[in-house]
Amino acid sequence: MRVMLIRPPAKHTVESEVPEAVSAENLSYPPLALMAIAQVLKDHSDFEVTILDAQLDDLEYDVLEQKVREWKPDVVGVTAFTVQLVDVLKTVQTAKRAGARFAVVGGPHVSDFPRECVGLPGVDAVVKGEGQKPMLDLCNAWAKGETPKGIPGTMCHPDDPIPEQDVYFSNSLDEYPIIDRTLVDYRRYYDVMGKGGIFTTLISSRGCPYRCTFCNTPRHRYRVMQPGRVCDEIQACLDLGIQEFYFVDDTFNITNQRVIDLCDEIIRRGQKLQWTVRFRVKGVTRELLEKMKAAGCQRIQFGVEQGTEEGLLRLKKDVTVREIESAFRLCREVGINTVAYFMIGTPVERSRDDVMDTIAYSIKLDPDFVMFNVLTPFPGTTLYDEGERDGVLDVTPWMEFMRAPREDFKAQVWDEHFTRAELREMLDLAYKRFYWRPKFVVRNITQIQSPKDFMRKATAGFRMLVA
Repeated sequence: MRVMLIRPPAKHTVESEVPEAVSAENLSYPPLALMAIAQVLKDHSDFEVTILDAQLDDLEYDVLEQKVREWKPDVVGVTAFTVQLVDVLKTVQTAKRAGARFAVVGGPHVSDFPRECVGLPGVDAVVKGEGQKPMLDLCNAWAKGETPKGIPGTMCHPDDPIPEQDVYFSNSLDEYPIIDRTLVDYRRYYDVMGKGGIFTTLISSRGCPYRCTFCNTPRHRYRVMQPGRVCDEIQACLDLGIQEFYFVDDTFNITNQRVIDLCDEIIRRGQKLQWTVRFRVKGVTRELLEKMKAAGCQRIQFGVEQGTEEGLLRLKKDVTVREIESAFRLCREVGINTVAYFMIGTPVERSRDDVMDTIAYSIKLDPDFVMFNVLTPFPGTTLYDEGERDGVLDVTPWMEFMRAPREDFKAQVWDEHFTRAELREMLDLAYKRFYWRPKFVVRNITQIQSPKDFMRKATAGFRMLVA
């Protein structure tokens, strides 16, 4: 049995209200979920397994078809995000045309819309939740010439019952196998905000107990990996020359003690690395940040979203403006870079002045980088349900797209107070006002680490100027 796991091309992503200058310089992440599945298949079967990252080389579909035809997989597994559903379907159909017998789709989209996804032409099965164990079971059944039935976490027909529970490879994250980064061309992944070293992602916990109204991240049970197991994986990466790491945990600092224990283990082992995490501002202390800095933390990403108490309450962020400002101040004092994420066009922004206040607040916080996005609620989130209830959003176009993806589909924005064009104009303005301040330009020039770093940031800056 030959299994090819594919990250589909990004040719037809649902139109996003993010400037091309920003999306073009987005982080280049390795396909961590596919790598985790591949590792389990290799460790627990005799299957031949390969990963094809079609985004890394921006593959055209004729090239994708040629690669599938040459490798001749029996099974293809495709990872799916809702905004890339057109490319997911095209990838499945391309793989089938190239000779693949079975196509499995998994990922965040399937967790929200398993019935619609398994009904797409060419899809033989979908996996809801974590894919390691279900993918292994599906491939084992097909290898024996059996029709998969009743495999936990899977659906093979629209009439099958939707799995109620996610299936875990193990209840303990410590038992998950260490991922071999050589499953992909690991030296080619990079972080545009980093220092130009070889870059990878890793995970030390799963799940998030918080319930922000705009978030559609699947809600797995919260589990953590012990510090020793995390550091074992870090060491395997360091041995390959990987220098920069991004922990893609849903929320890294559910408890401060867990973070401190991991930092202590990194320091005890003498591991030298640079790493980034996604944080909540609640609970950030100087002691915590100093420990993280000593262990190699270079950057923290904070989901700020709004700069008013009303906005934070509306989004159920469970933080205050005072806590936000304290976290950013402490990071500056300790010497950890920050990234702030903001939303434009939220329900509490009722006038242009309100949006300008959000932009002004981002400048007041003065993070090292900022990311603005127009609020785009997704079906299945609390905010979308509220918008549908109030007549601001209509779920019908979304559901039609799920059942029959089309290239001209545009995701709905919260247009209660602004048109899409007005929101886009204010988004472009937000980026230019933040990034073309003399203070920001001078600070980034002084932080250039290498010629490669200079070229990457200079290119991004030029694109922003002409956007």
